[in-house]
Parts: sequence; structure tokens; C-alpha cells
Amino acid sequence: MLPTESQVLEKLRQKGSRVLSFAQLAGALAVPEEEEEAFRARLDVLERQGKVARVRGEKYSAIEHTGFVAGKISIRAEGFGFVLSPELHGEDLYIPRRGLGGALDGDLVLAREQERKPAKQRGPRRMADRVSGTVIKILERARDRIVGQYDAAEGRSVVRPYNPRMATEVRVPKDAAGDAVDSEIVVAKFTSYPDDRRIARGEIVERLGFLGEPGVDIEIVIRSHDLPSRFPNEVEAEANAFSESIDPADLTGRHDFRHHTIVTIDGETAKDFDDAVEVDKTADGYRLGVHIADVSHYVEEGTRLDAEGRWRGTSVYFPGRVVPMLPERLSNGLCSLNPRVDRFTLSVGIDFDAAGRVKQTVFTKGVICSAARMTYTEVARLLEHPAPDDERHYGGLVKSFRVMRELATVLRKRREARGSIDFDLPSAAVMLDDEGYVIGIRPESRNVAHTIIEEFMLAANEAVAKHLFFAKEPAIYRVHDRPDPDKLVDLRETLETFGYELKGNLEEVPPAAFQKLLKQIEGKPEERFLTDLLLRSQRKAVYSAECRGHYALAAPYYGHFTSPIRRYPDLIVHRALTRLLASRRPFPADELELRSNAYEELGRESSERERRAETAERESLLWKKIVFLRDKIGRSFDAYVSGVAAFGVFVTLSEYLVEGLVPVSTLSDDFYVYEEKGHRLRGRSSGKIYRLGDAIRVQLVAIDEVQRRVDFRPEGERREGAPRRPPERPARRAPEPAPRRPPEQG
Repeated sequence: MLPTESQVLEKLRQKGSRVLSFAQLAGALAVPEEEEEAFRARLDVLERQGKVARVRGEKYSAIEHTGFVAGKISIRAEGFGFVLSPELHGEDLYIPRRGLGGALDGDLVLAREQERKPAKQRGPRRMADRVSGTVIKILERARDRIVGQYDAAEGRSVVRPYNPRMATEVRVPKDAAGDAVDSEIVVAKFTSYPDDRRIARGEIVERLGFLGEPGVDIEIVIRSHDLPSRFPNEVEAEANAFSESIDPADLTGRHDFRHHTIVTIDGETAKDFDDAVEVDKTADGYRLGVHIADVSHYVEEGTRLDAEGRWRGTSVYFPGRVVPMLPERLSNGLCSLNPRVDRFTLSVGIDFDAAGRVKQTVFTKGVICSAARMTYTEVARLLEHPAPDDERHYGGLVKSFRVMRELATVLRKRREARGSIDFDLPSAAVMLDDEGYVIGIRPESRNVAHTIIEEFMLAANEAVAKHLFFAKEPAIYRVHDRPDPDKLVDLRETLETFGYELKGNLEEVPPAAFQKLLKQIEGKPEERFLTDLLLRSQRKAVYSAECRGHYALAAPYYGHFTSPIRRYPDLIVHRALTRLLASRRPFPADELELRSNAYEELGRESSERERRAETAERESLLWKKIVFLRDKIGRSFDAYVSGVAAFGVFVTLSEYLVEGLVPVSTLSDDFYVYEEKGHRLRGRSSGKIYRLGDAIRVQLVAIDEVQRRVDFRPEGERREGAPRRPPERPARRAPEPAPRRPPEQG
């Protein structure tokens, strides 16, 4: 048997054997001669992963014992980059443009540290000196193709990447351009990667259309982030092989909830319903039932469906379009808790006392028949603005919703009492017409129905995580670690400029401190800006095999259980709970370790998939907002200052939540000086100040759709140059808002 990764690394970390030739390493690990080629291939994989490096010719060393760092490179639009590596212990390696060595954004690279260089300006604060380096080897390419605009004018034949981070030019021979025409958005496959001059070569393999055509922007985002847009035939075949009707044999061992009054509550445009709820009043409290679609009944481990779901990791929600994790036959059909049809579930029953304390929890496989498909708007109206005929039309559901509101209020108060933080940031929904054109943006607001579902899903997620943890069942948890104290130093300084205080030791700030700040700034002019700042000071929640708790929720046990249709980690949790229900015995110690290690890797993978999806969603939403603004050049808007730098003021439109730049060159009434400590620009003569959080009235000056850049100037300032104005488009009728990703419960 070949040595494992840990055995190889352990040998290379031992004193006296930190630099070994292939023969020495194979001999030390007792690799049989007939397996040497397979062992060499394993070392090649470790090298591509950046865990070992070749030094002094063909000798191997663990990466931490070399002068190299390995990691993904993030390239900025300005042309320089940063290597992100755990070996740097939270710091990143600055790579100047001349040191990129043909690397593209996202590539896994091997770089050599060289010297300390002053940090590049990033945002309002100048960071400490950072390590500088150069890329010496590209270990693994992040992509083999690129999306861009084809430029065939005046004898040229090149693809210019739409992504400003892809600082390269792809030259395309005329016979490799296919039928592409000038200015068309295309996908080009690399035939050779960039050289030191940042020039690559390629061939056009797909034509997406022209900017401004409906759906082209989303296709660009999908291709740019390597999102899978179609399911392989064999995956669709597996999904289509399931029967529409429930086999009576599959009801064995399932609790029958079909006589219960159970409903789904989702957004108006939702098509997949993976959670349903019921609540009953008891003698001393409440009984909550949370019923989640039993996706694990259909998607079994080791199938093509399972492999595809893992590779996708999550559904991705764009305005007007969803890229699902599972085929529609499952996501909108057999695994969707549609009304008045029988569906399999994994169900959690929780008994609470009147104060919201958990008395008893029961987990079971079940079968339900949802009584109704309700929407957030509909439930909120029934509770807050009831009509005389509601009782007749909805029957006992109205009473049930009132009890749900009671329990949700109790649970929310209890969660707040333990210090849980609620970042209720405003959002805006894009409105599309039937042809996919953007015709409006409207603010999204949460109502009492959102609160009901959020509290019930949080309760179920906590209950399942706690059960799996104490049963020692390997699983994947949703982990949110406490904030980085270094980030809190900056946060504390900014808060002080607004008259607020973040007290105590920054290493041990409790979540209740943030909750208190959010209450202090509620309703103040700076609320939106500071809420966003507080959120950005938090670490990113991730998936892990280790149960470390959820800081923002002040929950010691937390996992994602409630959305297995759209999140792969939830499916893993379902399988863990199902196995525990069937066996009620823990794994043997050796298998427990193997499972835990596998889930830790899966957690990292799922976290990466989630970040990819979120980045793509933000990018698409921003693009849609910019498209909506393009015929509004010259109009004025209310905004607030969301960032200040020496080169200008970043502002966010209050109504549409679009960020843009007011270049300092447009502030023609004075000479403005950047004051770093105060996060502000100050007029040298007038003393006029532009500060974080300030309200400001701005005029839209110019838009660059490809670079997704929006330029403003203060209303009333002298205007220089003509704006870029696209052609007018006729007005269209207003439809329903485009679907958006459901909010994450924690």
C-alpha cells in the first residue's frame, strides 16, 4: 500500500530528513519497487497542491522548510497580486506586476519571498509593510478558458477579458475565431497561457451574444466563475428514473404526519420548498414540528447524482434564473414539499416551555402532505392586517399562524438574551420583464413571516447539531469563529469617530457587545454604514467537521440541516442523522477518524463552493443594477459615503444600493486632503468634509458596464466632459421581482 499524504509529510518534517531525493524518500517509507511510479505520481499531486516542493534539483522538501510559499494568487485590477497561503499565518505575499510570471487570477502558484515592501494602498487605511515576492512556478491553472469581448476591428483578432483581474490579452488566429463578430462576448479556450508580457493565445469555442441582450450578463458570470449550467445526461437519467408515486414499502419505519396541519412558507417566486412547519400549543408551552425534504432518500452516496451535487456544492441564485444543485425532477419535484402531495421528510419535533426552553427533542423519518403553499407576504397580511373572511377562506391556518408568531417571538427574545447578533442589512430586488430586461429595483423588507421561519429553522439546526455532537456522529457543522482582533482595532477607531465604543479586550469580545452597538445605532443617519462595517468585521462562517459553535448566533452547537435541496452540507447532515436513527450506535474509532477527516476536507470544499456562488450572485446583481441605471445618466440620487480614499469618495445610493466613485478631481470647489485617521477628505480652504456615513446628493456621470464601474459627482459641482449614455429603451410593464437566494439561517 502506498504511503499516505500524512506519512510523506511527517517523514519530510523530521530532523535529518527534510530534504530527500526520490530514492531516499521511497526507501525511508518502504515503497515497493513495483509501486514507485504510483508513488512518484502521488508526490506530483502533493507538489501541485503546494504541500511539497522540489529543491536542489530533484529533491523533495515539505513546503514549510523551503524559502517558498504555495497558495492561490489573487490579482487586482491594478495589475499586482497577492498569494494567499496558510504558511504566511494570515499575511499574504505581495506580488508586483513584473513578478506574476504568467499567472492568472485564481491559479495555484509557488512563489519565493524576496523582501519587505511598503503595502499598496487598499481602502482608507494604509496597512503595515508586507512581504514581497515573485512567482517561480504555476502549480495548477484555475481555468482553461476565458470570457471576454472579441475585438476584430482594424485587423485585430483578440479577446479582451471582461474581468479586470484577468490582466491579459488573448490573441486569436483568424481561423480560430469561428463565426464570432466584432464586439461579441465570447468564450476563448487557451492554446497557450500568458507569457511575461501578459499575452496569451487561444481559440473561440462559444459565442454568448452582445452586452445589453437579455441573459448575456448572467451567461458571462456563469462562465467566468466556472459554474455548471447543465446536468450531464447520466445525472438527469438517474433523477428521471424515480417514480412519481410513493412505494408503500418505503413507508416502513416512517412516522405518518399526513393528518397534521403542515404548511410551507416561502417567497412569492420560490419553486423548491424544502421546509414545512407546524406548531401546537401545549399545556405548558409549545410543540414545534420542522419537516425537511428527505433528499437523502433519493440522492444516495456513491451515485452520479451525489457526485454532481457535491461538485456543485450549492444552488446559485441569479435575478431571473437559478442554477440548481440538483436536477429539476428532484429540486422542484420529488424533493419539493409541494402542497397536497405526499413527500418524504426528516422531521424534528421540539417541545418548548412557555419561556422557550427546550424540554424534549424527537428526530424521525416521516411522510407529510403539506396543507398549503403559503408566502411570506400572505402570512404577514393574515397576522397584521386580517380581513373578515380570512377564517372562512383559510380555516384553521389563521389560528396556527398566530401560535407560530407567539413561539417565534419567545424564541427570538431568548436568542437575543444570550447575545445573538442580527445583522438586518437592507437589500434591493431586481425587477425583470418577460423578456429578461431590467425595469426596476425595489427595496426588500422582512416581515413577521420571515421571522417565524428564521426562528424555527435556527431551532431545528441547533437541535440536530447538538444531537449529532453528543452522539459522536461524524458530520459537518456550520462554524462561525470570533472576530480577528486586528480587524477590531480598525473597527474600534472608526466607531470612536462616530461617538460609539467597543469596550473590553478585543481578544474576547462577546457577541452581545455587537448586539448592543446595533441597538445604539438603530435609526441613526449612520446606521446603514456602521451596520455594514460591523458585519465586515466578522469572520466568514464556514463548514467544518469540528463543532466550534456559531459566534454570531451565540450558539455552541450549530449546523445546516434545513436546506438539503440547495446545500450539499445539509445533505451530509441528513445522512448522518439517518444513520444514527437506524443504528443508534457510534462509529468504530478507526472509521470515525476516517469519516471526520473526509468531512473536514468536504467542509473546506463546500465553503469554497459557497464563496464562489456568493461572489457570482453579487456580481450578477450589481450588473443588473448598473444596467438599470444606464439610461439615468444626469439624474441625481440620495446616497451616503461608504468609503474614503485619497483618490475620491465611494458612495452608495440609498434606494438602489449601488456603490460608485466620486473622483476627487470632480470636487472642484476646493483642494481636498485625505485625513487617514478620520477616514475623511477635508477641503484645505473651506474646511468642508466628506466623512464615512455622511448623507450626500450625487449626480450620475458615467457608467462602464464591462468594468462594472459607476462614476458620480456631487450635485451642483461643475461637470467636465460628456457622459457615456446608452440608447433609450422603451418602457415595459412591471412583473414579479426576480427570484433571489433564500436567506441563510445563520
